[in-house]
Amino acid sequence: MEFLSALWLPILVSAALVWVASFLCHMVLPIHKGEWRGLPDEGRALDALGGVAPGNYMMPFGTMADMKDPAFVEKMKRGPNGTLIIWPGPVDMGRNLILTLLAYIVIGIFVAYVAWHAFMGENPMYLEVFRIAGGAAFMAHGLALIPHSIWYRGMRLWAVLLDALIYSLVTAGAFGWLWPT
Repeated sequence: MEFLSALWLPILVSAALVWVASFLCHMVLPIHKGEWRGLPDEGRALDALGGVAPGNYMMPFGTMADMKDPAFVEKMKRGPNGTLIIWPGPVDMGRNLILTLLAYIVIGIFVAYVAWHAFMGENPMYLEVFRIAGGAAFMAHGLALIPHSIWYRGMRLWAVLLDALIYSLVTAGAFGWLWPT
């Protein structure tokens, strides 16, 4: 746990900077513009879904046995196919922003752990810290999204991987800059 006392500043600064970068990527830059659309005749769709309990849904839904049934196969071919997430209430922006910052702090802790053990007792140069911290941060911010995009298809993979790259560069810069000498 020595790494936490030595690297608390780059952990917190990188989390704050990534949080700001996330805001810029989602609210200012055009990276995510057009990712979300409203349903046609949204009022009817909302009325139809009004009694659905919060949770994750797949359509058409079927068991493994159903997947062999010709009627189900036809339903899959006919479409539409997709997933639907029903939230348990309205979005709480304050809660989500705080939890996002906490997630970035946790990522910073793991980046610090990897970087600290990569340089055991050494006094690395800025670029050495940048490479290790950036690589670890990219794994944390981006790689899990690849299989998710394969299975759930909803995201534009290039956009979230670009976000991950930006967050990783910000993290790498903070760790390189604030690494204790």
